[in-house]
Amino acid sequence: MEPCVDISGQGGGIAFPEYTGSGVPIDEHPFQPRQESSFWNVNGQCGACKSENTLCIYLHYVGGLGTGKDMTVELVCLDCGRYTTDTYID
Repeated sequence: MEPCVDISGQGGGIAFPEYTGSGVPIDEHPFQPRQESSFWNVNGQCGACKSENTLCIYLHYVGGLGTGKDMTVELVCLDCGRYTTDTYID
């Protein structure tokens, strides 16, 4: 699988940014979750061992006018092999 594939809108309806793949460093992700807003606080750190040697394998973002924002990020740690999922809701 490619490192980062845009799968937005594949389910029909309104397309929100959604990406999956074999993994890409969070700083190199096309959506740039660190730059979207300081609210997200996406640091790319493993929830188990705290390593920053991780890859983003899934990202989904939903945002609307007056409805808030919701982002889910899943990381895989290259040091310990564990997965970390973070959801940020505004």
